[in-house]
Amino acid sequence: MFLVEPMIAKMVLPKLGGAASVWSACLVFFQTMLLLGYAYAHLLTRLSSRLAQVGVHVCILLPLSAIALPLTLGPDGPSADQSPVLWLLLRLSWSCGIPIFAISATAPLLQHWFAHCDHKGARDPYFLYAVSNAGSLLALLAYPLAVEPELPLDRQATFWSAGFAVLALGVALCAAIMLSDRRRLDEPTQVIGVSRASSTRDRLIWTGLAFIPSSLLLGVTQHITSDIVSAPLLWVLPLTLYLLTFICAFARRPPLPHAIMERAFPVALILVVAMGAGGIFVFVPLPIALAFHLSCFFVISMTCHGELAKRRPSSAQLTEFYFFLSLGGVLGGVFNALIAPLIFKGVWEYPLALIAACLVRPPMHSDKQSKPLMDIVLPLLFLAVLLVLRSTLIDSASYGPFTMAVFCFPYLVLALTLVNFSQRRWRFAIAIALVFLFPLRSQTAWKLIAAERSFFGVYRVEMASDEPEPTLVLMNGTTLHGAKSLRPDEAPLLMTYYTREGPFGRFFNALSQSKMRRVAVIGLGTGTLACYAKEGQDWTFYEIDPVVERLARDHFHFLEDCAPHSRVVLGDARITIGNAPDGAYDVLVVDAFSSDSIPMHLLTREALALYLRKLAPGGHILFHVSSRRLTLAPVVGALATNAGLPARILFDIPPPGTSILRRSPAIGVVVAGRNSTLDPFSDKDGWKALPAAEARYLWTDQRADIWRVIAF
Repeated sequence: MFLVEPMIAKMVLPKLGGAASVWSACLVFFQTMLLLGYAYAHLLTRLSSRLAQVGVHVCILLPLSAIALPLTLGPDGPSADQSPVLWLLLRLSWSCGIPIFAISATAPLLQHWFAHCDHKGARDPYFLYAVSNAGSLLALLAYPLAVEPELPLDRQATFWSAGFAVLALGVALCAAIMLSDRRRLDEPTQVIGVSRASSTRDRLIWTGLAFIPSSLLLGVTQHITSDIVSAPLLWVLPLTLYLLTFICAFARRPPLPHAIMERAFPVALILVVAMGAGGIFVFVPLPIALAFHLSCFFVISMTCHGELAKRRPSSAQLTEFYFFLSLGGVLGGVFNALIAPLIFKGVWEYPLALIAACLVRPPMHSDKQSKPLMDIVLPLLFLAVLLVLRSTLIDSASYGPFTMAVFCFPYLVLALTLVNFSQRRWRFAIAIALVFLFPLRSQTAWKLIAAERSFFGVYRVEMASDEPEPTLVLMNGTTLHGAKSLRPDEAPLLMTYYTREGPFGRFFNALSQSKMRRVAVIGLGTGTLACYAKEGQDWTFYEIDPVVERLARDHFHFLEDCAPHSRVVLGDARITIGNAPDGAYDVLVVDAFSSDSIPMHLLTREALALYLRKLAPGGHILFHVSSRRLTLAPVVGALATNAGLPARILFDIPPPGTSILRRSPAIGVVVAGRNSTLDPFSDKDGWKALPAAEARYLWTDQRADIWRVIAF
C-alpha cells in the first residue's frame, strides 16, 4: 500500500495545483481505508469461522478488487465551485477504494490466522506488525529512489496491478495452509501480553497515542513542503520516519530503548520551540532546519508508539487493538487535513500536536507531587520574563561587538527554563503553549490586516510599518508575494519582484506593444502585473484559489486601478487555459507560486506543450523562477532544449541597501514561441543566453527529479 500512496498522490497533483494539502488529503483517505480494513478484519474474525473468513476475503473481496485495476483517476479535475477536498476523497474512493480496502484488511487477518497456527512465534504475533511496517518502509523508499525516476506513471500503475495479483495469490496460499491443518482450526491459542479485558480507558489511550504521531506526520510534512515543493521525495521523508518508529517500537528487541526516547523527548522539542519562537529557522540552512523538525517528530513518535507497544493486549484482542490504533491515525489525519483549515486561519495544528505530545508522556516522578497552582503560575511568570527580554534585548538591539551575545541571551533563558519545566508534564505543556502564542520574534513591525486559509495555502495581508512609507504586503506561508505602497502619489507603484528594473519590466519594455494585444498570466497574487497593461490590450489571469482573488480585490486594487477590463479565470491553469482557443495569446507569463515554490505540474514538458499551443505565432513565454529553496532555471532550460526553443535568463540583484519590498531579487526566463526569436531581449538589457540543460533536469507529468534542484 505504501508504494501506491505516493503514486496516487502524484497522479492527483496536476489536477489540484500542486498544493501541499494534496498529500494531507491523500493520507486521510488511505488512513480511512486502513481503519475500514481493520474494522472489517475485526468483525470478520469475531462473527465467522476461519473457513468463512477465507471464503469472504479470498474468494470474494480480492477478486472484486481486480475490477478497479489498473488504477487511474481520469482526465478531469474539480470545477472552480467544487470543494477540492471533497472531490479528491470521492475520486479516490471511486478509483482505488476497493483494492486499498482489501490490502488494509489483509495484514491483520494474516496475523490473526498466524496466531492460530502451531508456529513457535504464534503466541506473540505482534512482531509481524514490525515486519509489515518494514515492508511498507522498503516500498516507500523505493518509490522516490527507484520507481519514480525510472518508470512513467502509467507503467507504475500496471506494475502495481501485477503486484496486487501476486499478493492475492500469496494470501490464497496462506489461507490454504491454515485450512489444511484441521486439528488447530478450533483449538484455543496460548497468548501473551495484557491478559485482562481491555477497558474503555485502554481504548481511549490507544487512540490518543496513535492520534498525536499521525497529526504530527501531516503537520511536519506540510511545514517542510510548503516552502520547497510538494513532491514524493519530501512526502516520503516524514512518512519513512513514521513507519520506522513502528518497526522499532514493536520489534522483539527494540533497537532504541523506550527509556532513551523518553529522555530525548524534551530535548528535541525544546530545540524546535526555541528556534521556531525566534524565527531562526528562516535563516538556517535547509538541511539543518529539516534535521531539527524531523528529529523532533521522530522522537515524539517513538515515545508514543513505544507506549502503545507497552500497552498492547493479548493476541486474542489483536484486531481490536489495530482498529483503535488506526482510529487514532484517522482522527489525527482528519483533524489536520479537514478540520484545522476550517477553524484556524494559520497552521496551528502543528504546534497543537506538539503541546498535546507533552501531556501523553509517561508520568515523571515529580508529577506525583500535587502542585497544580504552581504548574500554572510558574509558566506565566516565565512568559512575563520572556516578554521583558524581548522588548529590551531583541526589539531594541543595535549593532555592536556584543550584539550577538545580547540577542542570544533570551533564547538561552527560554531553553534552560523549559528544561527545568520538563520534569512536570502540565507545567512543560503550558510553557510550550505560551511560547507558541507569544514568540520571541517581535510582532510590532508588521501589523496583521487579514488572514485567510484555503486548501491551497495560508495567506496574510500585513502592514509593514517599519518601511519609510507604510506598505501593504501579501504573504503566502513564509514567502512575500507582492506589495503595495499606500502613499497616494506612489499608487500604483510596481514593487518587489515586479519593478520596471526587474525581469518583468524589462520583458514588457522589450516587446512591441502593437504585437502584444492578448496577454495570459498564470498566477494572480496581488495583481501587480495588471499595471503593465496598456490601452487596447486584453489581459486574462488564471488563478486556482478564489481566496487569492478576493484578497487582491479587497486589499490591493491593482486589477481595478490598472486593468479594469481584465478577466480572472478560476481553476487550475493546466485545465482552464486548455479551454482557451489555440493561438489565443501573444504573451504568456507563468507566475504561479505556492509559498516559495512553483507547482511542479506547471513546469513539465506537457505543460510547455500546452503553453505553446495557446501561444500565437511570434509569441513569448516568461517564467518567473525566483525561489529561496529551488534552482529552477535548469528545469526551464531543459524544457526549452527538449522543445528546440531558445531561452534567455535575467538575474536582477537590487543595489545594496534597497528595501526588499521596494525591489526584491528576481529571476526570469524568457522562451521564444514557435516562429519567434529572442532578438528583443539583448545582452545590454541584462538578458543572457540560458545554457542548454542536461536531460536529467527535464520534468514531465510522468517523472521529475526534484532532488537535483533543491538548494541545500
